[in-house]
Amino acid sequence: MPRRRGPPAWALGLATACNGAFSGVLVVTVPQLLAARGVPELEIASISGLSFLPGVFNFLVAPILDVGLSRRIYAIGLALGLAALTALSLNLLSNLPLLAATMFVANVCYYLYTPAIAGWFSQLLARDEEPVLGAWMAAASVAGFGCASAAAIVLLRALPYELGVALICLVSLAPLSLFFFVPHEPLPTLSIRNSFGPVARNLAKIVRDRHIWRMMALFAAPCATFSLTNTLSGVGRDFHASEAFVGLIGGVGTTVGGVFGALVAPVLVKRFPPLALYIGVGAAGALFTLSLLLPARTPFLFALAMVGENVFQSAAFALIYALVLISIGRNNPIASTQYALINAASIAPIVYMPILDGLGYDRGGLGGNLAVDAVVSLAACAVMAVLFSRPWRDTVAAEDANAPEPDAV
Repeated sequence: MPRRRGPPAWALGLATACNGAFSGVLVVTVPQLLAARGVPELEIASISGLSFLPGVFNFLVAPILDVGLSRRIYAIGLALGLAALTALSLNLLSNLPLLAATMFVANVCYYLYTPAIAGWFSQLLARDEEPVLGAWMAAASVAGFGCASAAAIVLLRALPYELGVALICLVSLAPLSLFFFVPHEPLPTLSIRNSFGPVARNLAKIVRDRHIWRMMALFAAPCATFSLTNTLSGVGRDFHASEAFVGLIGGVGTTVGGVFGALVAPVLVKRFPPLALYIGVGAAGALFTLSLLLPARTPFLFALAMVGENVFQSAAFALIYALVLISIGRNNPIASTQYALINAASIAPIVYMPILDGLGYDRGGLGGNLAVDAVVSLAACAVMAVLFSRPWRDTVAAEDANAPEPDAV
């Protein structure tokens, strides 16, 4: 019988709105509630920082997604676990050690959910549909994050607290209804009993694959990190922007800019190779950052900077999703593991670039902050352009013969 046709690629991408929404609650709403209770900023930052650690090593746990149960069941279980742990976090505000541990485990679910659905959906789509899926995954995640971070605090204040928590979780889980219309993956996962040998062989193959390591180097380099999106809200005073204005732009403006950046990526992929486009987005964004040094520092410039940086960052995330999905290919028995391994590299610059940007600010104020971010990104783009140039790639083509590599620069 012919295989049942699932939803289009753009609709599949909406599934990431689920974990985007819960992330918005954990990253924005929980710190807001803690601050309202008088918890010192250092403690709040420490709790939030600890909760992100699973993103660095989630690939060590990801192989479980490729064995035993189907990726559909794993995705549903992880989403429900994330919902339960988010609700628990909202009720542990007076117990900071337990809150930190709960948010840590919640982010284990968060960082495994995307590899689960990516490993599932990548087996259902043609190669030319994967950039569209990647774009909508990025857009839905940004939209879910922005809407939840803006609405959650209002619901918790306006409604009885427990009712607000329940409503937040139910609405955030709504994207899972999409799963009822999505076919099962054509290549079933291995049973746990029979998985150890094949999974070990496939993992060894990944470790020896030069293409995988080059992709990880591309994402670990700060080509298109745009970490300024995480720090600009803290320097609004340098633009003479009020707290209310910073909050408005940080919520609505960045969400709109992020969705636009994510959705414009698949349009550009039709004209340019995705790998070259990723490096190009990084270089163009770095030049945009440098241009912010010229005008007078006004609230309007702050809005332009915040929205612009989010446009470039979301476009870069959409291209990361597309490149990783393309590298997975179809009929891949360890699709989720490979996705998690490559994608983990993209988290590294989000950790270290704010430190470099902070050093730039410490030495040269806002100008130093912007200059360091832009110059480091431009240098990384130049190095990666050489690394992925066609002559260099041709010298290792034999070693990469089994990997569906994206087009060269």
